[in-house]
Amino acid sequence: MTHLNHARFLAGALALVLGLTLVAPPAFAAGPAAAASPRPIADAATAKVEALPAATLAAAAQAAPAAAPAEAGGKPFFKSTKGAIALVLLGGTLGYMAYSMSNDRVKSPAK
Repeated sequence: MTHLNHARFLAGALALVLGLTLVAPPAFAAGPAAAASPRPIADAATAKVEALPAATLAAAAQAAPAAAPAEAGGKPFFKSTKGAIALVLLGGTLGYMAYSMSNDRVKSPAK
């Protein structure tokens, strides 16, 4: 009898979720007015850059290469310390998975 109660509860929960999903309006129902186009932002950015004095733009252009990340020309990821740790964890996880699959206590005809 308890299995029937669980089935009724799950069926009711599924019906509730499905009903709420079908009742809710779709996201595209608001129409194209809800989607903001990126053109006004791009136009505003272009106007702001054009309004800046040339000296400010030249100083910003010279400072940009100095702000490059320090590891841009460094070692590849898997040769770094973090990469080596990631490889060790990945190998350990895959080894444990293979061990668990081969020593599985559940035996079934489908396996």
